[in-house]
Amino acid sequence: MPRLLCLLALATFVPALRADLFFDATLLPGNEVPPHVTPAFGFITMDLHADMTTLDVAETFNNLTVVATAAHIHCCAPAGTNASVVLPFVGFPSTVSGTYTHTFNLNTDLTGINAATFITALQTGNTYANIHNATFPGGEIRGQLTAVPEPHSVVVLGGCLLALALFRRRFA
Repeated sequence: MPRLLCLLALATFVPALRADLFFDATLLPGNEVPPHVTPAFGFITMDLHADMTTLDVAETFNNLTVVATAAHIHCCAPAGTNASVVLPFVGFPSTVSGTYTHTFNLNTDLTGINAATFITALQTGNTYANIHNATFPGGEIRGQLTAVPEPHSVVVLGGCLLALALFRRRFA
């Protein structure tokens, strides 16, 4: 009976497979290639909508050594290697601390890559975000983007595994 209940509970989350995908990264100077030391830091979160063409980006940053000159997402490279810019952050603020939010259309805003290749790289951890300035033209802070697990399915799966373990223990 617990197995059936777990299967039914998991089946209710099948629509979640078509839900938005979330990604985030902590931006630090030590993540740059080559790494360096500054007081700067930041954080980025991204929401890839279920339509797989709309990407919401929200980024915060603090304590850059001089004002930002550019920010963007690079693809397609694992952590510790450099790659080309594929998604420039238009209208990024020229400040040392601030926030940035923008909604991108992956069918029109990507450069040098198609949406399918970009999404695959994003899902496999082969993209990174960084912020550049005059002191660090190669980037002052950087973070490798990673997928954020969808919490509801994880909780249901954990509950089902716990129920199965208790069921086995009770009848063992």
